[in-house]
Amino acid sequence: MLLGRKEILRLIREGVIEIDPFDEDSVGSVSVDLSLGNHFRVFSPQELDVYSDAVDPSKMGELIEIEDHQFIELPPGEMILGITRERIRLPENIAGILSGRSRFARLGLMVHVSSNLVHPGSNNRQVLEIVNLGPHKIRLYPGVKICQISFVEVKGGEFRPGRYLQQLLP
Repeated sequence: MLLGRKEILRLIREGVIEIDPFDEDSVGSVSVDLSLGNHFRVFSPQELDVYSDAVDPSKMGELIEIEDHQFIELPPGEMILGITRERIRLPENIAGILSGRSRFARLGLMVHVSSNLVHPGSNNRQVLEIVNLGPHKIRLYPGVKICQISFVEVKGGEFRPGRYLQQLLP
């Protein structure tokens, strides 16, 4: 079941869901807007062999940090990893689903290529796989509300901690 605004706010007030920093104005009818943080992983061209699921993006590019007034430029066809400014903590019976915002998608900007699930039990900032599919260079500024998270109740599941439940950098 997808949680609505009143339920999201209730769970945040009760401390069941934590969003830090939290701005109540970011809560929509069924989602919460999340903003872009200051850390990015910029990939360097190389050949990659994907022969198992042991791929480690931290070894494929440089981690950079920019100030709030600075930007990072994303040329057409390129991808970087970014991370949300907000840390999200979920209980074991609620999952999150990340979505891009349509205003940016219309420019060709995708904020998550395929990993939009925030697992129950997570307590981290969300890594974003940001790709420019449009024809123009796009400048990304920290603090822009770049994506949103919706929450769903998990029934009959089994909590299994994963390796990224506490990630803080892309």
